[in-house]
Amino acid sequence: MLRPEVICHIMTSVDGRLLPSKWSKPYVGYDAQKIGYQYSYAGELNRTDAVMMGTATVKEFFPEHFDGCGCHKAFPDQIHTFVGDVSDDGLFVALVPEGDVRFTTNRFRGMCIVVVVSELVSADYLEFLESMDISYVFAGKKGTDMTVALDALRHDFGIHRLSLQGGGIINGSMLQLHLVDELSIVVYPGIDGVKGEPSIIDYVGKETLPADSLSLELIDCKAMNEGCVWLRYKVHAD
Repeated sequence: MLRPEVICHIMTSVDGRLLPSKWSKPYVGYDAQKIGYQYSYAGELNRTDAVMMGTATVKEFFPEHFDGCGCHKAFPDQIHTFVGDVSDDGLFVALVPEGDVRFTTNRFRGMCIVVVVSELVSADYLEFLESMDISYVFAGKKGTDMTVALDALRHDFGIHRLSLQGGGIINGSMLQLHLVDELSIVVYPGIDGVKGEPSIIDYVGKETLPADSLSLELIDCKAMNEGCVWLRYKVHAD
């Protein structure tokens, strides 16, 4: 396997929903502040080298829009990875194919940032990332060729195990492309219950059954503190 092993690490309500603000309150005997720690603790036990988040999730943490920085440099003739600040062991991989997120720092939660962009991104944006000492890799013309991006993350940054912590859309896309090797699901002790709310897997595309050729093998099931349950599944492609 040239690409990193991808573990999709998610916290969900009992009914598979993704937005904590919509979940029911925890049982009175559970410490609400410690529930989030169960997810973080499970993530640490996955022993991954990097965390990846999709565009929508990245914009929650970096909401400022990139409107250009006055660059007049031409787009490079050859597409290549830029290695900026990678002084920490952990890396944060941000999917920003359109180059529209203005990062205010080159780190996120102590991790050095690596941005995944499309080949159609502006030279202006690449210069901005370089000026911030932020690494970047390309994911094809439209920024959706995640196989290319993952290969670059393995080859140029030495990432062997990657924790995918995106929303349902990127999770669904990666699953449909057979790029998810394991599901790591921490179940919150509550429900959402509202029809149409975002799910942990929300594939958007022509295929009506994105997981049709996939099967799941239970690796482990653990009862955690504060009423949470940790489920781990190996994803097999038929």
